[in-house]
Amino acid sequence: MWFILGTLLVFVVSIKLASVLAVGLMMLHFRIKRDVQKMTLDKWNAYFEKIGPKGIFRRILAYYWLVLTLLALINMESFWNGSLAYAIALLIGGAIYLFFKYFSRKSDFQKIMNKNFRS
Repeated sequence: MWFILGTLLVFVVSIKLASVLAVGLMMLHFRIKRDVQKMTLDKWNAYFEKIGPKGIFRRILAYYWLVLTLLALINMESFWNGSLAYAIALLIGGAIYLFFKYFSRKSDFQKIMNKNFRS
């Protein structure tokens, strides 16, 4: 019973932590881009116009999956004694969570993206 509750807690914390860390990595990505490429306001506008809302969304998803995969591997070694099945279950749980959040708030997300990146 405690193993099941502990695993559930690890799943919930890992999925939420992956979301937060993905946003942090995205911010770090922009900071490095700013420093390396000496981005000005005009360059930023051209960059965001070029990639558009879908590009932003794809980058956030890529960082989310990167972080969630790393957390699944860490949890697999730390909590699940190397059991790959739990790591795969965590990735599936993360996909379901992401799918549910996106489709339950799709219109809000599209309004935010269009307001901020298409003005």
